[in-house]
Amino acid sequence: MDNVITQLKEIVDASERIVFFTGAGVSVASGIPDFRSAGGLYDAIEQKGASPEYLLSHDYLREDPVGFMEFCHQYLLFADKKPNPVHEWMAQLEAQGHSLGVITQNIDGLHSDAGSQKVDELHGTLNRFYCIQDSHTYTKSEVIDQYLLRCPESNGPIRPDIVLYGEMLNEQTIFSALNKLQKADTLIVLGSSLLVQPASGLISNFTGQNLVIINRDPTPFDRNAQLVIHDDMVSVIKQLQNHQ
Repeated sequence: MDNVITQLKEIVDASERIVFFTGAGVSVASGIPDFRSAGGLYDAIEQKGASPEYLLSHDYLREDPVGFMEFCHQYLLFADKKPNPVHEWMAQLEAQGHSLGVITQNIDGLHSDAGSQKVDELHGTLNRFYCIQDSHTYTKSEVIDQYLLRCPESNGPIRPDIVLYGEMLNEQTIFSALNKLQKADTLIVLGSSLLVQPASGLISNFTGQNLVIINRDPTPFDRNAQLVIHDDMVSVIKQLQNHQ
């Protein structure tokens, strides 16, 4: 493992324009359930006899906005979850000028909570909610603390600023992510299987020098990477930071 950590350190130290691409594994390290893994959020919802895709859809929001928000409170909003050392390491590299920022599949907002400023949230974020009727905005903390189900200002439906089933990804976010990938000299993937769109399509646009993948399970891009680490990412990053 020491040799692998040495390789990782050499790549990071030699890079000037790192871009991070993160998936559910980074959130799991903060105690947030993975959506599709065995025993994850998807299974928990299905056991209650509901379709997770429907409960996370624009159709359900339109048909039962209060029921939709009750679902969010029960399954998506975690007041006690905080950034872990991986989030903090990425934010530090950005602050030091070594990183162009983060592209993430996650909606928990923990990258921003850790201090990252340049975050492309492909599926939106639970850190922002807004009223569909009058566009009044609310923070995640306000929604949790007040257990908001409707807008206190207009009594209109409220929703998180995430991409629901039946909705399109934000074009500006996609363009920003592509711009990062095209400028990057190093791409570090953390906690993503890279099996689903837009992950696999976006990663294909990286033409820089070093592709590093840190993920417990193999990905379709492992064969193209300069370094692949199938291990616990928190342990890997802590070893990296302590490596002399």
